[in-house]
Amino acid sequence: MGIVDKIQEIEKEIARTQKNKATEYHLGLLKAKLARYRQQLLEPTGKSGAKGEGFDVMKSGDARVALIGFPSVGKSTLLNTLTETHSESASYEFTTLTCIPGVIQHNGANIQLLDLPGIIEGASQGKGRGRQVIAVAKTADLVIMMLDAMKGEKQKELLTEELESVGIRLNQRRPNIYYKQKKGGGVSFNSTLPLTKCSEKMVQLILHDCKIFNAEVLFREDCTSDQFVDVLLGTRVYMPCLYVYNKIDQISIEEVDRLARKPHSVVVSCNMKLNLDYLLDVMWKHLALVRVYTKKRGERPDFEGGLILRRGCTVEHVCHAIHRTILDCFRYALVWGQSAKYSPQRVGLQHHMCHDDVIQIIKNHKLFPSTPRRFLPPATHINRGLHSCNYCFFSSDMSDIDPVAVILVTSGTRGDRLHFRYPYETPDIEQISAKAFGRNPYGVKVAEDCQTLKGSVANNITKEGVLVGFSSDIIAHLLGVKSSLCSKKFDLKIDDVRFVGFPILVDSNKQTATGAHQILSFNVVFVLKSSASNSVVACYHDLTKQLSVAIKHEEKRCHFLSSQVKVMISVHDDMATMPEDSIESPFKCILQKSQLARDLKTIYDSLCDTGVVHLHINRWVEISFCLPHKIHIIPSDNRDIRAEPETIQKCLAALRPYHGMLLLVEEQALMESLPYDCTPALIRLIRVASPLRSLQTLALEADLSLSQVFQLVSHLVYWAKATVIYPLCETNVYVISPQANILVNSQLVGAFVKHFPGKSLHAELSEFSFPTHLREAKDILDHPRQQDQKVRMVVWLLQHRLLMQLHTYVFFVPSVPRRKKKISDELLKHTSSGSMPIVPEEDGTENIDRLLNLPRVPSSSDVASVNSDESVNQGPGTTYTHLFSKSPSSEIASDSSLISEDLKAMWTAQDLLAFNISREEREIVLNIPAAKSPEDLRLFGCLYPYFSGKHHLEEIMYYENLHRSQLLMVIDKFREVLVTCTHQDPATTIFDR
Repeated sequence: MGIVDKIQEIEKEIARTQKNKATEYHLGLLKAKLARYRQQLLEPTGKSGAKGEGFDVMKSGDARVALIGFPSVGKSTLLNTLTETHSESASYEFTTLTCIPGVIQHNGANIQLLDLPGIIEGASQGKGRGRQVIAVAKTADLVIMMLDAMKGEKQKELLTEELESVGIRLNQRRPNIYYKQKKGGGVSFNSTLPLTKCSEKMVQLILHDCKIFNAEVLFREDCTSDQFVDVLLGTRVYMPCLYVYNKIDQISIEEVDRLARKPHSVVVSCNMKLNLDYLLDVMWKHLALVRVYTKKRGERPDFEGGLILRRGCTVEHVCHAIHRTILDCFRYALVWGQSAKYSPQRVGLQHHMCHDDVIQIIKNHKLFPSTPRRFLPPATHINRGLHSCNYCFFSSDMSDIDPVAVILVTSGTRGDRLHFRYPYETPDIEQISAKAFGRNPYGVKVAEDCQTLKGSVANNITKEGVLVGFSSDIIAHLLGVKSSLCSKKFDLKIDDVRFVGFPILVDSNKQTATGAHQILSFNVVFVLKSSASNSVVACYHDLTKQLSVAIKHEEKRCHFLSSQVKVMISVHDDMATMPEDSIESPFKCILQKSQLARDLKTIYDSLCDTGVVHLHINRWVEISFCLPHKIHIIPSDNRDIRAEPETIQKCLAALRPYHGMLLLVEEQALMESLPYDCTPALIRLIRVASPLRSLQTLALEADLSLSQVFQLVSHLVYWAKATVIYPLCETNVYVISPQANILVNSQLVGAFVKHFPGKSLHAELSEFSFPTHLREAKDILDHPRQQDQKVRMVVWLLQHRLLMQLHTYVFFVPSVPRRKKKISDELLKHTSSGSMPIVPEEDGTENIDRLLNLPRVPSSSDVASVNSDESVNQGPGTTYTHLFSKSPSSEIASDSSLISEDLKAMWTAQDLLAFNISREEREIVLNIPAAKSPEDLRLFGCLYPYFSGKHHLEEIMYYENLHRSQLLMVIDKFREVLVTCTHQDPATTIFDR
C-alpha cells in the first residue's frame, strides 16, 4: 500500500470515528500518523525516481508575496495592474503555466510579487503541479489568496485545507511549546498552566507512535495535539495571509460590505482598478515592514532612499543592512523619530526602531600616531566642539606648564587617605634615599643626620620630574579639606611645588554597613611647579572642576568612585601584608585594576604630551580640555613664543563682522577630527569658510546668526584651529612678521617646498621685506594659475604666522597757532566755568563770512524768538551766533529770500563739527580749500570721530558704507590736518601684543 493510499485510509477512519472522551487519544494518534505520511509525500526519502521540474525564481527585493488561487480568479490581472510585468491573462483556465515574477514599488520598498499557476483540489498530493506551487509559496513572506467574490467562501475553505495539509499555517502563531529530544532519561513532561486541549498521556502516545522515547516537553500555553504534532515535525511554516476578493463589481454592495469586514480581507476589482491603493497599504502592514532613513554627520537625512526592515528590528539589524563590517567599529547611534524619547537620543545596538525613524551611526575610528586628537570648545553653550589637530611646533622647555603629578585624596569616616598618585615614587628612589643615610641605632637624633636629611629634601622635584619629600600621610592631611572648603578652588604652595584642585562633597545617601568606610568628599589635585603663572593655574583649576563634577555624577549614577576606592584600598592592604623586601609600588598594581586610576594617568600623559585632554570618565562622561599655552606656540630663533589666554580673549573681544576666518588646518582633517555629535552649525561654517569672505558673509552662507558665527569662530581660534584675518583683497598690505622663523634649516622650508614644488620660502618672503600690497606681489602678466598659486602661498604664509597684515589708521592733528591755541585754552576754561565766551568781532563773524563767502542772512528762528524768554541781545560778541541758530525745516529767510540746499548742507556740516571739535580746530578745518565744498565738509564731519587713531580704514568703510576711493579722497583733501600710520589690527595680534 502506497503513502497516498495510507493517507486516504486514515482520513476515512478519522471521518467515521466519533469525537468524544473515549476516542480522543485514538484520533490524536491518527492525526499524528496522517501528518507524518503527508510529510513523507512532500519530501520523499527514497533515491529512485527523477526530480520534477520546479519554478526557478530567484528571491529579490525587500519582501516576497505569492499569489495563490484557483484558475481564472484574476491573479495575472492583479500582477499586470500593480507591476510593470506582463502576464498573459484570458477568460479560460490555466492561462499561466509557470511562475511569473513582478516588482511592486511602494513606500520606497521593492516587493516581489509572484504569479503562480492556479491550483486545483488535490494539489497537496501533486495534482496540477500543486507541489511546485506550494513549494514556492513556502518561501514567500506573505500569501495573497485570490478568491472569486461569488465563490469566495468555498474557495477559501478548499485552499486553506490544501495549504494546511502541506504544512503551511495561515495567520497563525507558532505554538509556545519547548521540545528537545534527549539520549536517555525517558519522557519529561511539564506545563506552566493547566491544559484543557491536550494531556500528558496524549503527548506520550504521540511520541511513542513516532518512536521517540526520550524527550523533554514543556507547554507554555494551552495547545492542541495538532499543534504539538506541528512542533514535533518541525517543518511547519507560519506566514500571514491576505484574502483578496476579486470581481466585486459583479456582486451587491451589501455583499461587498460583508466581505470587507472579515478579518484579513480586502475587496478589489482588478478590471475596474478599485481599492488597489488600500490593498497595497494592507499588504505593507501584513508584511510588517518599516522604513528607516540614514543620516550622515552634519548633513540632512537621506529621505530619497531608506532602509527597508521588518517590524521589531534593532540598531544591530540596521548595521547589518548597511554593511556587515559596521558592527566591528560600532560605537553608538543617534536616533530621531517615534522610537526616541528625545531627539536625538543616543542608543545602543538593542534599541528597537520604528517606522520612518532617522538614524546616524557613530563609528570608532582607530587612532594612529598621525591621527589628530579630539577636543571640545571651552564654553558650555555649544554642545560639543572639535578635536585637536596639533599643527604647531612645541617647545622643549614646558616645565612650568606640564604637571608634576596627579593625586586622588578622599575624606571620610576613617579620615583622610591618599589612594592614588602618578607618577609614583619608584622603589629605587626610596631605597637610595634610605641607604644614603642608613639607620640610626640610637634613640637620640644625631646632628649630622639631621643636616644631611635637611639638605636632601630641599628640592621636592627630582630631575625625572617626580614629586618626592612628601609621604602619603602628609599629602593626605594637606589635601583633605573640610566640608566648608568644598566646591571652591583649592590652591596650596609649599616650597617649590603648588597643589591645585577642586574638592567636592559626595552625596551620602548610600546605606553602608556598620563600621564601613564612607566617602564624604574627594579632591583630585594636580601638582605644579611654584613658578607656574596664574593663567596656567587657572586652566588647571578648570580641569580639576570638570573632573570632580564628572566623578561626582558617576558616583551618583552607579557608585563609581566608591567601587574604585574600594579596589584601591584593597590593593594598599594587600601590599601592606607583603614582606618588607618587596619593592613593588602599590600604585603600579592599582593601575592594572582601577579604571579611575587609568583615566587619571591618561590625563597626565595627555597634558605632558600635547596639552589636550579628551576621554570618557567611566566610559560615560566626556572630558575635554586644552592648555592654550601648549597649542598656541610659534618657534622662534631664541625661544618659543606662546600666547597667554588673556591675550587670546582680548583679541576675540576685538572681533568685528568685517573680519574673516582663516583655517590653520586642512578642511578634511578638521572635519574628520570633529566629534560625532558635533553641532551642525559648526560643520556648515567650516564648509563655507574661505579667507576671501567676511564673518558677515559666512553667516549668510551658513544660514547662521552673526552671534553664532562669533561664538564658533572664537572656539576655533581658542583651540588653534583658525585665526582671525581681514578677508584677502588686492589692497591688503602684508609684511614679514617679527616673530617669523626665517632660519635656513627651519622645518617650514621643507613644508613649503612640499606644498609648492619648485618654489623657495625665502624667495617668497623677500617680496614682503617691506610693506607690500597684495596686488603688487602678483604679476598681472602671469598665467591665472600662477596668480592663484601666489594667493595660495600668501594664505600658507599667514597660516604659519610668517606674514602679518598692516592696516592704515588716521589721526586728526591740526596745526593750531600759539596765540590762537592760548585763546582757545582760555575759552575752554570759561566754558567749563559756565560763563559765555566773548570772541572779538574780527576773529568771529567776519572770519566765518570770509570763509563761507556768503552774505549774512538772519534766520526765521531768530524772528520767532524775539519776544521769548530765551532770546539774547545781539551784542558785539554774539553777532555770529545767528548763523548757528537755525531751524532745519526753514525754507524762507526773514527777508523772504529762499535758502539754498548748499547753505543747508553747510549748516549741517558746521553742526557736526561744532559738537566734535573746538572752535580753534574748526577754524583750521574751515580754512582748508576742500572745506568750501559742502559735500566734502559734511563727509569730513561724519568721519571725524574715526580720526582718533583707533579705527583703520577697513573698519571705517564698513561702518559708514563707503568705498575705499571715497575715504582716500577725503584723507587726501584734508591732508593738512590728517596723519596716517600703519600697524596691525588688535584682533589679529595674538602673538604680537
